[in-house]
Amino acid sequence: MPVHNSEIADKFDRLADLLEIEDANPFRVRAYRNAARTVRGYPRSMSDLLDDGADLTELPDIGDDLAKKSRPWWRRAICRCWRR
Repeated sequence: MPVHNSEIADKFDRLADLLEIEDANPFRVRAYRNAARTVRGYPRSMSDLLDDGADLTELPDIGDDLAKKSRPWWRRAICRCWRR
């Protein structure tokens, strides 16, 4: 069962919430929120993009650092269908 974009976006939003609670850099929090919005509204499945070996930095609001950090957990999520 593939992981849907909305589930991945929810993870980004939760990470942003946790960063906000920790009083993290507001730019970092915003980066995760922007990534969530991008993934949630993206017309193509993130599962398909990863299967095709797409460069995640080509997506709007996904920079090098965020793509590098998130690719492993995106892959794990797709493989194990994240526990809720």
